[in-house]
Amino acid sequence: PLVEVVNQIAWEENQKLEGRTVELMVAEGEGRKDADTRRLSGRARDNRLVHFTPIAADGSEIGVRPGDVVEVTITRGAPHHLLADGPVVSTRTTRAGDAWEARQRAASGEITTPSVGLGMPSLGAPEPLPAAPTCG
Repeated sequence: PLVEVVNQIAWEENQKLEGRTVELMVAEGEGRKDADTRRLSGRARDNRLVHFTPIAADGSEIGVRPGDVVEVTITRGAPHHLLADGPVVSTRTTRAGDAWEARQRAASGEITTPSVGLGMPSLGAPEPLPAAPTCG
């Protein structure tokens, strides 16, 4: 009843976006079937989930990373997501994508990250302070 009405309204609103170009931030692991369908997923500015195919206009695959921004044209609206099966209109690398890439490289052991001291105090009695200068 109510859920069916909400789903119908969401579907109708998503169908209104068919043919429109939207900007997405590429997400990591949003789509359950991304690996099977060779798609990636991202979130539009209004937080709608969009599954897209990472191909250029010439049909070649493009390398986008989670955190990067792409523009895609919506080809189909569904009740809970949008699809963009055409080529990616544009891509923009971001600092978030750079951070994701650095994290992947560090996790693979390709690069090592220096340790960061937290400034934690040591145990025991503190070292005595130096003598204060005298006025005189």
